[in-house]
Amino acid sequence: MGLIYRVYALICTIIDHLIYCGFGLYFNSKRKYIPSVSNKILLESATSLALKIRNKEIKSFYVVESFINRIKEVNPILNAVVDERFNEALKEAKRIDENIANGAISQEEFNKKPFLGVPFTTKETTACEGLSWSFGIICRRHIKSTFDATIIELIKNSGGILLAVTNVPQLNLWTETYNPIYGVTNNPYNTTKNVGGSSGGEASLIAACGSPFGLGTDIAGSIRIPCFRCGIFGHKTSSDIITTKGLTFREGTEGPTMVVSGPMTKHAQDLLPLLKVLVGKSDKLSLDVKVEMKKIKIFYISEIESFLSSPIGLEIKYAIKRCVQHFEEICEKKPEEIELKNLECGFKLWSYMMTKEKSDFKSDIMNRKDEAFWLGELFKYFLGKSKFNFYTIMNLINGKLPKPKPEWGEKVLNDLKQNLIALLGTNSVLLFPSEAFAANYHYTSTLRPYNITHYALWSALKFPVTQVPLGLNAEGMPIGVQVVGAPYQDHLTIAVAVELEKVFGGYVAPFQIN
Repeated sequence: MGLIYRVYALICTIIDHLIYCGFGLYFNSKRKYIPSVSNKILLESATSLALKIRNKEIKSFYVVESFINRIKEVNPILNAVVDERFNEALKEAKRIDENIANGAISQEEFNKKPFLGVPFTTKETTACEGLSWSFGIICRRHIKSTFDATIIELIKNSGGILLAVTNVPQLNLWTETYNPIYGVTNNPYNTTKNVGGSSGGEASLIAACGSPFGLGTDIAGSIRIPCFRCGIFGHKTSSDIITTKGLTFREGTEGPTMVVSGPMTKHAQDLLPLLKVLVGKSDKLSLDVKVEMKKIKIFYISEIESFLSSPIGLEIKYAIKRCVQHFEEICEKKPEEIELKNLECGFKLWSYMMTKEKSDFKSDIMNRKDEAFWLGELFKYFLGKSKFNFYTIMNLINGKLPKPKPEWGEKVLNDLKQNLIALLGTNSVLLFPSEAFAANYHYTSTLRPYNITHYALWSALKFPVTQVPLGLNAEGMPIGVQVVGAPYQDHLTIAVAVELEKVFGGYVAPFQIN
């Protein structure tokens, strides 16, 4: 590690600590606690619930009602759910129970509906018929979707029952979940701290046992950031596998994109079955291939010398070290620490890839009926007249900054991608830090706009990543690690997630379990 970076890391660490202490003086007295769970059904995996419903051990109506009651219990504290369809969900559950009791569902239909009778939720920017579809933008405040996004159709076709939609940052583009329509979402582990974004409402609700699983989307960490900060599992799929129809303005015909969908859940065992529903029959993925953990090669990186983001903290490095030590014991090939050139350019590479996306932020944030001007919005913001959060104005300003040259972007991306594909192949994964430290206080993300570097890198490269929780730190906040695979090796990263859950326990409830 170079001397200049060491000095930079020391200064950043001191500043980060001062920010933490300063915001803590304001927020610590405002902390609230979510109630414990008395109904153990709420702690079970989606696959376990589906099996019990199928075997008539429990009724779908009871499961759905239990999660609805939990949402009503925790949402006043978390502000995660922004619109719901509870009555319709209960009616659907009742019909399923009647059909199962009457023997009207064949074994073949059970096989086609692996999540029959299991409730789920999704983020508000994903189209769900009859529910809010505002994207957190005031001019869309009263818009309800008239159709289901394809990923919602797929989960419904698998038997899932949609309960509600959850909070997001404006147009999904920020690392904290708050907007002027629905306000800020709180972290169940400490309500004064943020949940990440953009699938932050979803992660908060799942961690608080308000939903057995959810669907997120990810363009720069929007699944992985909230899953890290809320201590659950999330999977960013290989790119261009699942259609994007119904995700914000997307119609699914835009062509190659960094945007992907993926499952979010408390239990690693749910990831693969949910992914199978979302991708259907794919010739590119090998989701049915059995993975022998002892034969997997583990590579790892504990830190990159990025001058844009906060240095990785000791607790995150130690968590990765514990994972490495485990794989040293069970794998035939010893884990190997590696260094790769240009990993520190993650944010710049992502910024370049954003120029290739078929979207225009300044127009989209105005519901594609006008264009927002950063200087005018900044002026209105300080007068209290803007319809946008401050982070949205920061995004508008960022859109005016110089972008990486295409020649540089293409060369660095292609070189890095080829090096990593050659390294990882079809039987290796890379353990990579998620971010510098556990979830911080609300609104501190505006002071660290480039801390998405460790997530954005893998979006730019379009590699699959599984976010894995690794317990809680000394302050009771979740920490974790990203498990990265080469393109289309999603089954490997999920298999490693399952293994790490067995060893380190995975999800830890943000309350005492009675």
